[in-house]
Amino acid sequence: MANQPEYDPLRGQQRVFTTQLVLCLWMGISSFLLFCFLRYRWPHIYAIRTLRNSNVILKAIPTSYFGWISLVLSVTEDEVLEYSGLDAYVFIMFFKMGIRIFFQLSVLAVFILSPVRFYYTGHFDKDDIPWRWPEAGVLFVRFVASGEFSGDDGSLPDFGDIDDFPHYLWVYPLFAYLFSGIVYMNLFDYTNRIIKTRQKYLASQDSITDRTIRIDGIPRRLLMQKNTEILKDFIEDLGIGKVLDINMIYDCQPLDQLLDVRKKLVRRIERYISSKHQLNIDIYNENCPTVSVRGQLVEDPKLMAYMEKLDNMDQEISEIQHTYKQRFDDNLILHKDPVFRQIPSAFVTMDSVASAQMAAQTVLDPRVYKLMVNLAPAPTDIKWSNLKLNYYTKIAKGYIITLIIILSYFPILFLVSSLATLLELKSISKFWPELGEFIKKSNWLTTFVTGILPPLLYSLLNLTMPYFYRYLSRCQGYTSNSDIELSSLSKNFFFIFFNLFLVFMITGTIWDYLSFIRDTTKIAFQLASSLKKKSLFYVDLILLQGLGMFPIRLLQIGDVVLLNLIGKIFFLNRFFLRTPRDYRFYYFTPPIFDFGIQVPQHILIFMIILIYSVVSTKIVASGLVYFGLGYLVYKYQLIYNYVHPPHSTGKVWPMIFRRLILGTILFQLFMCGTLALEGAVLLSILCFPLIVVTLVVIYNYEKYYLPLNNFIALRAIQSPLEFDKEFDDEVEEETASQDIETIPTLHVDMSDTDSMLVNGDYTVDYMSMSTPTRKRRISTLDEEREKYSNYMYPNLICDLDGPMVEFEGDRVALVRVAADEEMDSHRLILVTKNLVVSEWE
Repeated sequence: MANQPEYDPLRGQQRVFTTQLVLCLWMGISSFLLFCFLRYRWPHIYAIRTLRNSNVILKAIPTSYFGWISLVLSVTEDEVLEYSGLDAYVFIMFFKMGIRIFFQLSVLAVFILSPVRFYYTGHFDKDDIPWRWPEAGVLFVRFVASGEFSGDDGSLPDFGDIDDFPHYLWVYPLFAYLFSGIVYMNLFDYTNRIIKTRQKYLASQDSITDRTIRIDGIPRRLLMQKNTEILKDFIEDLGIGKVLDINMIYDCQPLDQLLDVRKKLVRRIERYISSKHQLNIDIYNENCPTVSVRGQLVEDPKLMAYMEKLDNMDQEISEIQHTYKQRFDDNLILHKDPVFRQIPSAFVTMDSVASAQMAAQTVLDPRVYKLMVNLAPAPTDIKWSNLKLNYYTKIAKGYIITLIIILSYFPILFLVSSLATLLELKSISKFWPELGEFIKKSNWLTTFVTGILPPLLYSLLNLTMPYFYRYLSRCQGYTSNSDIELSSLSKNFFFIFFNLFLVFMITGTIWDYLSFIRDTTKIAFQLASSLKKKSLFYVDLILLQGLGMFPIRLLQIGDVVLLNLIGKIFFLNRFFLRTPRDYRFYYFTPPIFDFGIQVPQHILIFMIILIYSVVSTKIVASGLVYFGLGYLVYKYQLIYNYVHPPHSTGKVWPMIFRRLILGTILFQLFMCGTLALEGAVLLSILCFPLIVVTLVVIYNYEKYYLPLNNFIALRAIQSPLEFDKEFDDEVEEETASQDIETIPTLHVDMSDTDSMLVNGDYTVDYMSMSTPTRKRRISTLDEEREKYSNYMYPNLICDLDGPMVEFEGDRVALVRVAADEEMDSHRLILVTKNLVVSEWE
């Protein structure tokens, strides 16, 4: 038997990289071309927002195969705001910032860093980290931790020649400082742009959401009063503005239960009608999908029994709605009501945006947990079922869910550790010698097991677990979908960062982890060594996610393959799509974009690229491709296909900022550890101040920038479109001095009770003596969505629509029961109605 050639790791890695690149290109190009072909044939899947009757008029997409690319790239930032709202704008800016950062790093790495490294080592990337002087790295960590740089006996250790390391490593601290500076500048540049845009966008709105606050912990004596006028007078006496309306919060459980039963009954009737009649299905027309019941409805006894039961239930619900809505309209507080339980919270609508902003930043009561004020979420964003939960119930839910998350990490920890062993044949052979020998005999099997399979399993785990943590966030008791989304983002990022990054890096047995706890100096070196060993894995992962997964995401393969192809072949559609309402939901409702699911993995990819930026040019170049493709894909989908209903007002940016700062610190720690492992202790010490600088950067952000991410500045409310031009410190001194001479003094009578900010939002013209006048607001997408909304409990004012038997866009046909006086019986009638609903409904 001929001897098997020895396995060459470097040659194997090159083969893995080539195979992975070819596979990703094949997946990406085929998915991309298929999308270009199907895009204009199935607009109800790939451009559903163009079919909705929305106030937003989108640019028409060219019919050519690749014309959509230039169209998407030509969409400006202002148009993204107009078409998709503030939250989508912030997400797109994250990808745009990633492109800018990694383009700058790639240019420096390709034209300066890699040529220097190639001149001295013969390699463009740093492929090896020799363990020269590991004890020097240990002493470096001791120096950082204690400030003492001495041996175990207290004397200065014998390092030999302190300059005994490759001299080209001097460029590493230089580029660590340079790359960190580029990240700092871009982070603050885009933060300033987002804050400026956010202030203008929100300050130009005058919707009910922008003028409403939520007050929790209302004292019992105020709740025991006969009406809300007492509470209104109390708030106005505090001097924070005038109150226009107060909506108390109640636990309407009996009404909620009736409506839940009614909803199930309506769906049962719709399925019964669809089962007795064939459906006329026309979902591929150019205008909008249409589905209707074929023929005239047959009034059989079972259907009439269903409809009469529904009619009786509607009468009962209507009586409850009328009775209590009347009492709400009269501002009567329903204290100790047998049906509606009082909650010590209320939505208070002020007369101006400025009043709401000032109230939200004010401490109203000196007692703890009393009269706590927060800006109110949008009415369509509220989780009304969670408003009835008291403070202690929410705390209990938080502890229970935290415990569940901790328990879920243990099985994942071992899964990730097992996944890491697939990266090396040596680890496989140690665990299962026969399997290792069998894999080693085949080059392609070795390539698949060590190069292709781990990123695929990693991506699968990364795609499935976030939905579990989103479910936990929904069960935690948050009162708005925005809070649920941000909480889900936080949980999912911690999951992929801890389990799929740190644990994946520091691989080994449980005894290895215990040894790290006993001797923390080992963590830095294990992390640096593991990052080096897994550099090719992360190249594969970035290529898979970028070249492969982004085009598949653009294709929406789940929708296309599951229902449109496989569903038709195996007649599975009838299990998922059974009624006109089902078809309308699937073919005429834009899919929801969830930041909690989408954002964390992209933040982690950003962190990984930055960590490797100095030692691996190919990872930086792959990262540039990754964020470029992500920018194109998400920009198209957020404009033409996806909607983001939660109105979180761009608060996802602080979460992104903090996590990118964490990635910057890891990058700097990695550089310190890498240089220490090389024996370049002095260079490691030179890199350490970068960590201190990064901590100063995040402190500066938290203190001075974060408030502008949470609130609207009062001067922005005064002049939402011109505030950045007033008192500009960047103008030339001569121009500034001339302007100051021409600015008259604005005399305001402070004794006047009508404040410009408290009693209405005004634009002050500092260049003239004209009287301040109210500025005409320019409507935004979020303001349009909230135009007809209010803070009345939705179940009190909801329409009791009958079963849907036909739809054509927003025009629907509903079934109702009508009394036939001549025959002394009931009959079915069809009622046509144009729905006035949100874009995602």
